[in-house]
Amino acid sequence: MNTTENSSSTTSVVERVCRTAFHLLGKTHSFHIRKTDEKLLNGGTCSYTLSLSDLPDQSILIEEQIIPEGSEHYTHRHWIFIQEHERWKLHKADKNSMALGTDIMDLELLDLLDRLEGVLHNSSSPYEMPVPSHRVNRNGFQDILHRKSSRVFTLAAAGLIMAGLFLTVFISTMQYGRMLKTVYTLNQSIQASTEISSSSINNLTEELASISIELDDLKSEVFHEREAFLFNRKQTAMNLRWLSSQFPRSSRSRSRAYLYLADKVDAAETYGEMVYQMSRLPENNDQAETLMATDKDNYLSMNRFNPVFSGMILPVDTGVVENGESSFMMSSGYTDRRISPLGSGGVRPHRAVDIINLDNIVRISKDNHIIRDETQPGHVISAYPGTMLDEGFDYVYGWHAEVRHELTEEILKAYPGAESWSTYYAHLKDPALPELGSSLNAGAILGEIGNSGRSTGPHLHFEVRIYHSGGLETSPFGNFDKINPFKES
Repeated sequence: MNTTENSSSTTSVVERVCRTAFHLLGKTHSFHIRKTDEKLLNGGTCSYTLSLSDLPDQSILIEEQIIPEGSEHYTHRHWIFIQEHERWKLHKADKNSMALGTDIMDLELLDLLDRLEGVLHNSSSPYEMPVPSHRVNRNGFQDILHRKSSRVFTLAAAGLIMAGLFLTVFISTMQYGRMLKTVYTLNQSIQASTEISSSSINNLTEELASISIELDDLKSEVFHEREAFLFNRKQTAMNLRWLSSQFPRSSRSRSRAYLYLADKVDAAETYGEMVYQMSRLPENNDQAETLMATDKDNYLSMNRFNPVFSGMILPVDTGVVENGESSFMMSSGYTDRRISPLGSGGVRPHRAVDIINLDNIVRISKDNHIIRDETQPGHVISAYPGTMLDEGFDYVYGWHAEVRHELTEEILKAYPGAESWSTYYAHLKDPALPELGSSLNAGAILGEIGNSGRSTGPHLHFEVRIYHSGGLETSPFGNFDKINPFKES
């Protein structure tokens, strides 16, 4: 990995880039935004994606991608900034997996600053048009020379034909002297044209040879950079596997997590992916178990659980067409004894399930808490057809909603004294969308998963309530008991 020494002007721009990045991050450790219908310099449109990560050891990772509409080409930039002696410096800069040269670094940094400030102030300038990389085929030089020579010979042949025509005309009119003069002039013109074409071919040959040398040098540089990356990746993975073997038997979970992350490092395609996987190394067994449980390649999704009543669906979705239960996991289940996750101590019943979106998990904290991103946690939807019964706000559950459903033979058989039943949704981002009394289908959107009330991060607190006269819980709508909404298959 090459470290670039920056001039004073570059250092000033780097400081401004990092300050702008921290403005966008705010109090979070990551920031992600995707802008569509952005303008290109050629008048076309594109999408622009920006991701910021506040990494450990005083470093910032910036990923950018520009994808034009209707084109298979794109531009991807990768930046890493580190802080040394209370000053920020550029540690690494790639464009389409190739290191940026020092001759264009200042311009690239100024363009990056302009794009970050555009996101910060909700404005933008036209983006550069990504273009494909063309390779020069040195075997084609002879074809180019051949085509040029053919044109010269064709021109000469045409001149000779014209001379023959003029000779016939002049002989027939007895103007032999004028004919000779014309032929001489034409011959001089052909010779001058031939000399000019030969000179142009020689100049073109020299330029193409120079380009070929530059391409060979570039190929060599890319090859050595790739070799260095593969060596660093292999060494990092080997070190993680060696560290895994050094843990005592009491740290088996941590050892297993190190082996798992070593495989991830081995499959990394960029330095940014390697840095991300290294930032996930657990510091204790609890962190290791949480990491393995929440990683997308290992976690147990909601597919493992069945709803308590037939016809009931998962009360969340991702907001995309191909929604799946595999995007969500149960972070806290239905139990009679749960240690308070808010750090207040004590054990209380948790007669509900908490559901989180795995796409919003940023990292695992040192005290083994799941740190979540609040940007796009997903939608809260009605789990069963019914009627909007209640919505409001309180300091524990934040914005919440309750939907009443029709009693069925299945429910009456399981709960003979049931008078009605409902589903309850808490910690919404904003007030519920449907009006009180409105009819809802299964899957109707109630709002967005949020973090309101007493909450450890964006998630849905979901309850199923059976109303009957002997219920232990009370609401304005009667006495009820909370039952387990989902049971393991």
